[in-house]
Amino acid sequence: MFNFGTSDGQALYPSRNNIGTSNGQALVSINKPIQTVRNNINDIKLDQPKNENEVIDFFEKEHWPELEAKKFYNHYQGIGWKVGGKTKIVDWQATARNWILKADELKEEKTMVTVSQNTDNLKISSNKNYNEPL
Repeated sequence: MFNFGTSDGQALYPSRNNIGTSNGQALVSINKPIQTVRNNINDIKLDQPKNENEVIDFFEKEHWPELEAKKFYNHYQGIGWKVGGKTKIVDWQATARNWILKADELKEEKTMVTVSQNTDNLKISSNKNYNEPL
Protein backbone atom coordinates (compact mmCIF):
# COMPACT_ATOMS: atom_id res chain seq x y z
CA MET A 1 0.00 0.00 0.00
CA PHE A 2 1.19 3.56 -0.83
CA ASN A 3 1.64 6.17 1.82
CA PHE A 4 0.79 9.59 0.32
CA GLY A 5 1.44 12.94 1.98
CA THR A 6 3.81 11.76 4.67
CA SER A 7 6.76 13.94 3.63
CA ASP A 8 7.19 17.43 5.06
CA GLY A 9 9.47 18.72 2.29
CA GLN A 10 9.29 19.46 -1.41
CA ALA A 11 10.31 17.00 -4.08
CA LEU A 12 13.99 17.45 -4.78
CA TYR A 13 15.93 16.47 -7.85
CA PRO A 14 19.64 16.63 -8.45
CA SER A 15 20.74 19.84 -10.16
CA ARG A 16 22.28 19.56 -13.59
CA ASN A 17 25.51 21.23 -12.56
CA ASN A 18 26.28 19.12 -9.52
CA ILE A 19 24.76 15.76 -10.28
CA GLY A 20 25.03 13.53 -7.27
CA THR A 21 26.62 16.12 -4.97
CA SER A 22 23.73 18.51 -4.28
CA ASN A 23 19.99 18.33 -4.20
CA GLY A 24 17.96 21.07 -5.93
CA GLN A 25 14.31 21.95 -6.15
CA ALA A 26 12.24 20.37 -8.93
CA LEU A 27 11.55 23.08 -11.49
CA VAL A 28 8.52 22.79 -13.69
CA SER A 29 7.67 25.50 -16.20
CA ILE A 30 4.15 26.85 -16.00
CA ASN A 31 4.53 28.74 -19.27
CA LYS A 32 3.21 27.16 -22.41
CA PRO A 33 5.26 27.47 -25.58
CA ILE A 34 4.36 30.58 -27.56
CA GLN A 35 2.94 29.81 -30.95
CA THR A 36 2.82 32.50 -33.56
CA VAL A 37 -0.32 32.25 -35.62
CA ARG A 38 -0.52 34.45 -38.66
CA ASN A 39 -3.88 35.88 -39.44
CA ASN A 40 -4.69 36.09 -43.14
CA ILE A 41 -6.53 39.37 -42.64
CA ASN A 42 -3.48 40.98 -41.10
CA ASP A 43 -1.23 39.70 -43.89
CA ILE A 44 -3.23 41.68 -46.44
CA LYS A 45 -3.64 45.19 -45.10
CA LEU A 46 -7.20 46.25 -45.89
CA ASP A 47 -7.77 48.73 -43.08
CA GLN A 48 -7.90 51.74 -45.40
CA PRO A 49 -7.87 52.39 -49.12
CA LYS A 50 -4.85 53.84 -50.91
CA ASN A 51 -6.79 56.88 -52.13
CA GLU A 52 -10.25 58.21 -52.95
CA ASN A 53 -10.16 56.75 -56.48
CA GLU A 54 -9.92 53.23 -55.08
CA VAL A 55 -13.13 53.85 -53.12
CA ILE A 56 -14.86 55.31 -56.17
CA ASP A 57 -13.88 52.23 -58.22
CA PHE A 58 -15.24 49.95 -55.50
CA PHE A 59 -18.57 51.81 -55.35
CA GLU A 60 -18.86 51.71 -59.15
CA LYS A 61 -18.41 47.92 -59.08
CA GLU A 62 -21.26 47.80 -56.53
CA HIS A 63 -23.36 50.01 -58.87
CA TRP A 64 -23.40 52.99 -56.52
CA PRO A 65 -22.84 56.63 -57.48
CA GLU A 66 -19.53 58.45 -57.16
CA LEU A 67 -21.07 60.96 -54.76
CA GLU A 68 -21.82 58.19 -52.23
CA ALA A 69 -18.23 56.93 -52.55
CA LYS A 70 -16.93 60.43 -51.79
CA LYS A 71 -19.23 60.69 -48.77
CA PHE A 72 -17.93 57.36 -47.47
CA TYR A 73 -14.27 58.27 -48.05
CA ASN A 74 -14.55 61.72 -46.50
CA HIS A 75 -16.45 60.42 -43.48
CA TYR A 76 -13.94 57.71 -42.56
CA GLN A 77 -10.92 59.81 -43.55
CA GLY A 78 -12.17 62.45 -41.14
CA ILE A 79 -12.48 60.05 -38.20
CA GLY A 80 -9.20 58.21 -38.78
CA TRP A 81 -10.64 55.02 -40.31
CA LYS A 82 -12.21 53.88 -37.06
CA VAL A 83 -15.66 52.53 -36.27
CA GLY A 84 -17.39 54.22 -33.37
CA GLY A 85 -14.32 56.38 -32.84
CA LYS A 86 -12.50 53.50 -31.11
CA THR A 87 -12.13 50.36 -33.20
CA LYS A 88 -9.74 50.47 -36.13
CA ILE A 89 -11.28 49.27 -39.39
CA VAL A 90 -9.91 45.86 -40.40
CA ASP A 91 -11.53 45.61 -43.85
CA TRP A 92 -12.64 48.90 -45.41
CA GLN A 93 -14.49 47.10 -48.22
CA ALA A 94 -16.74 45.32 -45.71
CA THR A 95 -17.34 48.68 -44.03
CA ALA A 96 -18.25 50.16 -47.42
CA ARG A 97 -20.74 47.34 -48.07
CA ASN A 98 -22.33 48.07 -44.68
CA TRP A 99 -22.46 51.77 -45.65
CA ILE A 100 -24.35 50.78 -48.82
CA LEU A 101 -26.80 48.61 -46.86
CA LYS A 102 -27.45 51.43 -44.39
CA ALA A 103 -27.97 53.87 -47.28
CA ASP A 104 -30.65 51.52 -48.67
CA GLU A 105 -32.36 51.39 -45.27
CA LEU A 106 -32.27 55.17 -44.96
CA LYS A 107 -33.85 55.56 -48.41
CA GLU A 108 -36.67 53.21 -47.42
CA GLU A 109 -37.27 55.07 -44.14
CA LYS A 110 -37.28 58.41 -45.93
CA THR A 111 -39.90 57.25 -48.45
CA MET A 112 -42.05 55.86 -45.63
CA VAL A 113 -41.91 59.20 -43.79
CA THR A 114 -42.79 61.10 -46.96
CA VAL A 115 -45.78 58.84 -47.61
CA SER A 116 -47.04 59.19 -44.04
CA GLN A 117 -46.70 62.99 -44.22
CA ASN A 118 -48.77 63.14 -47.39
CA THR A 119 -51.65 61.14 -45.97
CA ASP A 120 -54.30 62.96 -43.97
CA ASN A 121 -54.89 60.80 -40.93
CA LEU A 122 -57.11 63.38 -39.20
CA LYS A 123 -59.39 63.90 -42.23
CA ILE A 124 -59.21 67.66 -42.00
CA SER A 125 -59.17 70.20 -44.76
CA SER A 126 -55.89 71.91 -45.48
CA ASN A 127 -57.68 75.12 -46.51
CA LYS A 128 -58.34 76.87 -43.24
CA ASN A 129 -60.01 80.19 -42.74
CA TYR A 130 -58.84 81.62 -39.46
CA ASN A 131 -61.35 84.48 -39.71
CA GLU A 132 -64.24 82.10 -39.02
CA PRO A 133 -65.11 81.39 -35.39
CA LEU A 134 -64.81 77.86 -34.03
